[in-house]
Amino acid sequence: MLQTFKKYILLLSLVGGVTVFSGCEEDDAPVTVERAPVTQVAQQLVEKSSLVARVFYDTTFQLHPGVEETDMHYLTADGYTNRAFILKVDLKQPGVSLFPATPYGGTSFAMQTIPDMVKYIDKAGRRVMAAVNSDFFNTSTGEPRSLVFINGKAVKIAIQAGGRGYFGVDKQGNPLIGNLETYDAQKDNLLHALGGHHRLLNNYQVVSQTDVSIEPRTAVGYTEDKVVYFVMIDGRRFDYANGSTIENMGRFLLALGAKEALNLDGGGSNTFLIKHPLADVWQVRNWSSDGKPRAVANGWTIVADLP
Repeated sequence: MLQTFKKYILLLSLVGGVTVFSGCEEDDAPVTVERAPVTQVAQQLVEKSSLVARVFYDTTFQLHPGVEETDMHYLTADGYTNRAFILKVDLKQPGVSLFPATPYGGTSFAMQTIPDMVKYIDKAGRRVMAAVNSDFFNTSTGEPRSLVFINGKAVKIAIQAGGRGYFGVDKQGNPLIGNLETYDAQKDNLLHALGGHHRLLNNYQVVSQTDVSIEPRTAVGYTEDKVVYFVMIDGRRFDYANGSTIENMGRFLLALGAKEALNLDGGGSNTFLIKHPLADVWQVRNWSSDGKPRAVANGWTIVADLP
């Protein structure tokens, strides 16, 4: 039986929509079914920034009351695919706090992976819900580049000029960001602090950056009502995730409502660890550009008062 034409339909199920190609005519254009973001985080990024062209996939789940993780696969406005992992930590939630992770749970300079560091912190009464890497460091000695403050005591005081700074919490549990100029005024009330490099937000203003490279990035920011966001964007793998500029990390956190933000170590140091709420196992959620978690100088854990 003769056919005047053969029509085929190819349904390409992307994570972010369904595209239908029709072979009826050569000039038929693909029909794309858009997928609206379903999480609050993705909705804020779409509505309050120009960073996201399309959301392919987004999901949020609770690790503990006051602690949420959002995973997001999206297309950037520049046409790159990206994967972001976001921790939202409400420090107003009773029993939820931040605690520095260091190699072997000590104060000597060394290097250890984040999954190994949390083993020295997680115990009855202080259970680790999640953890991320923090400061840049000397890759030979493990010495952090900036401030280290643990339990109200200075482990390392030296703070370099030129954009170096620190993120931490004071003795009242308030998040803060400081640098060489603010340290003297903040030091007597510091509880915990770890370093970073490049201020991203200063009183809701995005800080301009000269480094425009697109790399895997990690950053931290906080709102006026004590909500802390840790944001990690994977990169260095074109078909999976490409990364972000430093300045765009500031725009990302601003869209989430952050007032202040600081860039942390990224690249192969990126490590986003959670205690999975369903399987009760430690899980590194991001893809490491090194192929496995890197041994780093320190990190932040989100802990809960649990037996």
